[in-house]
Amino acid sequence: MIKVKNVNGSSRFESPAGYDTWLDYWEDKSGKTASRCSATDCHKTGRSNLVGAHVQKVNSYDHSWYIVPLCRSCNNRSDEFYVDETLVPVPSNL
Repeated sequence: MIKVKNVNGSSRFESPAGYDTWLDYWEDKSGKTASRCSATDCHKTGRSNLVGAHVQKVNSYDHSWYIVPLCRSCNNRSDEFYVDETLVPVPSNL
């Protein structure tokens, strides 16, 4: 499990060229299919409920942004929380 927080204001960034959504990008780069919210304290399922959320690791020297599947509610969280899914780095050209 990795402790993360949402990145505020990241919705202004469009998904990379060739991807319809950030969730599509996450699925391609992780090699997995998103089917549930990655927040360990959330149990929402179904791809239609999910977004590719921008997060940062907490308590880390790594200040990079990552994409992870979250439900829309968890994508609006302002607290720190744990995820149990692969973090895919956001391309550095944003």
